[in-house]
Amino acid sequence: MHIEESSPERLRVVLPSRFEELDQIVDLSETFVGQHATDEEFVYKVVLLTTEAVTNAIEHGNALDESKTVTLEMVHQGAVLAVGVEDQGPGFDPNTVKDPLKEENLLAEGGRGLFLIDEMADRVTYEEGGRRIVMSFDLPS
Repeated sequence: MHIEESSPERLRVVLPSRFEELDQIVDLSETFVGQHATDEEFVYKVVLLTTEAVTNAIEHGNALDESKTVTLEMVHQGAVLAVGVEDQGPGFDPNTVKDPLKEENLLAEGGRGLFLIDEMADRVTYEEGGRRIVMSFDLPS
């Protein structure tokens, strides 16, 4: 893992596509978010969704190819915290992901992570043909 930038307003980390990196991602994101919010539920939510996005990038985006990297960027700007996660995979169309709440998908493996992200983040955008997700969170007042 390589920390490219670390300041109170921005964190940028590049990591290989290995699940072993996730513990450090949890620690780094917890520290970064904790500098801007004291609400434990908010910090937990951002860390959970960040970890989910990085996990998806490693597993689905980069197909567990350790020669490919995942870039995590966290930015604090005003009353908003933005988290971007980008992989080096082929990308995907988020509109093709099955709804995990439909009866035929209830027992299916996968599909719940993006659902959680869409439900719990204040705003979500997909960029770079689905290789990059940006989650925005309004800081609690």
